[in-house]
Amino acid sequence: MSLRGVAIATTTWCVAALAVTGVVAGGANASARLPDSRPSWATPTALRAPVPDSDIVHARVYLPWRDTAGLAALTRAVSTPGTASFGRYLTPEQFRDRFSPTTHDVAAVTDWLRGAGLRVVDVPSDRQYVAVEGTAGDATAAFDTTLSTYDAFGRIMRAPTRAPAVPAALAGKVSAVVGLDDGAEAVPAVRPPNESPNGTTPAKVADPGVGFRSGTPCSTSWGEKTVTLPTAVDGSTTKPLAPCGYTPAQVRGLYGLGSGDTGAGQTVAFVGANASPTIVSDVTQYSRLHNLPDPQISQIVPPGIYQHPTTPKNDPGAFFGEQTLDAEAIHTTAPAAKILYVASSNANQDFDRSVKAIVDKHLAPIISISYGFGGESVPQGFVNSLNGIFAQAVATGIGIFVSSGDNGDEQTTLGTTSVDFYANTPNVTAVGGTSAAIVAGAGGSVFGSGAKPVAAAPTSSTAGGGIYGIDDPANPVNQPGWTRAFEVGWQTGFTTATGTLAPLPSGAAPPTSTRYAFTGSLDPAGPSFSGGGGGGISKVFPQPSYQKGITDGARDGSTGATGTTGRALPDISALADPNTGFLVGQTQKFTDGSYYDEYRIGGTSLAAPLIAGMAAVANQKAGRDLGFLNPRIYAAYQQKTASLYDVDEADLNSTAEFGTTPSVFRVNFTDTESAAGGRQFSLRTLELPTQSLQSTRGYDTATGVGSPRDSSFLTVLGSVTPLPYTPDRKSPKVP
Repeated sequence: MSLRGVAIATTTWCVAALAVTGVVAGGANASARLPDSRPSWATPTALRAPVPDSDIVHARVYLPWRDTAGLAALTRAVSTPGTASFGRYLTPEQFRDRFSPTTHDVAAVTDWLRGAGLRVVDVPSDRQYVAVEGTAGDATAAFDTTLSTYDAFGRIMRAPTRAPAVPAALAGKVSAVVGLDDGAEAVPAVRPPNESPNGTTPAKVADPGVGFRSGTPCSTSWGEKTVTLPTAVDGSTTKPLAPCGYTPAQVRGLYGLGSGDTGAGQTVAFVGANASPTIVSDVTQYSRLHNLPDPQISQIVPPGIYQHPTTPKNDPGAFFGEQTLDAEAIHTTAPAAKILYVASSNANQDFDRSVKAIVDKHLAPIISISYGFGGESVPQGFVNSLNGIFAQAVATGIGIFVSSGDNGDEQTTLGTTSVDFYANTPNVTAVGGTSAAIVAGAGGSVFGSGAKPVAAAPTSSTAGGGIYGIDDPANPVNQPGWTRAFEVGWQTGFTTATGTLAPLPSGAAPPTSTRYAFTGSLDPAGPSFSGGGGGGISKVFPQPSYQKGITDGARDGSTGATGTTGRALPDISALADPNTGFLVGQTQKFTDGSYYDEYRIGGTSLAAPLIAGMAAVANQKAGRDLGFLNPRIYAAYQQKTASLYDVDEADLNSTAEFGTTPSVFRVNFTDTESAAGGRQFSLRTLELPTQSLQSTRGYDTATGVGSPRDSSFLTVLGSVTPLPYTPDRKSPKVP
């Protein structure tokens, strides 16, 4: 998810391993256990109390694909130039005929589950799983285990006390049971803007999320406003005020997207928790305020998914911001593409069902996912099952783009460095994050002298953004003519500033004044890590062949592991830092009512949909669906194409004005709505030098191969010869 207030030439695809222990008991009661369906964090020392029998449980019982060797061969063939099958992807019907579990096996599993007292919610048309729900008591009896709570990752979570079991007659027909634990709630890889999902069933539509506005003063472009500090930091007392939030025109300028780069004829799908009832009106109003065409957006609820719009751990409404961000980010980089939102009912717990709905029916050739698990401590059965869906996507020509995470190397949250699941899977494109300085025109100054003027007054409407007229379509910030001054890896440091902020010259008011003075002090302890793009080396998945010879020297923070030992991520990066973030518009709940407003937001859940939208432009330019892009991305990198921007802090010229390390001075409203409730100040250091993830020349675990320099990269993706594809069918080992 996103941050605002804190603001594969070869892929390895892993067969859903049939890790089944020996048959236990005897006769009609004989059963086979599934050890890969129990999380490693459910230890005896963490055990707390039994789960009440009346609690509701949602689970998926996965069946293995048929002919996994054949599926590996197919994914290789459709991705390897020179083969007769190159680019000839299977249709959903062809995939089902060759690889889906048999109807006989699915019927056997379904009959058993119903007989055990569970309600069958749905079975996808490719028959990969049977989704069920029931009480904890029903699940305990059905899977011959008990459900208890555990204290892990600072949260109380549910898990089975021993590996679930299936009848011995179904051994080999069931690969995993997913959903008995709620580990998806443990440590989210990406952070929510304000925690909350909502549904669209008529009787259950939640209030909008709590209102948030970007603190002012803020800059309309990089360096448009500055603040003078009482003491020098990194060699300078002058710092830029954080941007109010970059507009679509500015972001399109950052990546050199021209008027014809629209994603026309494409569909980009994304998944999220539940569904905002105002998403269409919000994105439409946003588009009209910022000179984008009206969106072609729809949202669907796959069969059985939308049963429970609320859960005890999630307030319906908090995920509205995530859904809005994804839609408006996709619409920014692919304004003519259709946008499809597929809802998940149970927060983080059943996103696999949403992804499956898109892949199973090939609803879109591109999928953006802004969610994930913090770290890799996920039951292997779930890893294998979800990666099986991703392999299906590769075989059927779908490209999936996943946020790499918002916790940097995870040292702060997990106590050890780690990459995050789903992004670690080699059948997806992991999208990391950058901090960006966007200025006016070719050669615009990093220090704001090239910044364009802004409207002279805020909007008069209460419900319209109102940040110095940024929501005015005539404002230059909503017109073409913007460009990149620099990008660095997103690894932000936070230093509290205590004091007051006043405009210079004395008495001048925004927006005519662009200079401010801060009187007070900065925390002498200096910056502490506050958020950054995920990256590193997987301990679960081996290095995919499309990374061989490219990520070999990449390092995984403090562990010293290199890319030769595991799958390195991210693959590519885009704007993510909420301190140089993106302006979004959304209906929110303020103290004076609920209405549309605008605010700055960030996170790799901004980066992923931005890149997904650019993938739609790449398909548009190529005149065909390019499918899984990693073999093409790394081939383009290997050819040293100038169309990639090497995100490297060394690209910055040290200056006396802003200092040797880029940073921004940020203002937050204490009550999140207005200055009337007070203001909070901080200095945000971009690419904190003490973090293990740092951008360097070439591939690095902070930003991958870099970011698109301009739209020529999207042309290159369609013309470059992808690297060879040789899938590894061995299952990963989950720690």
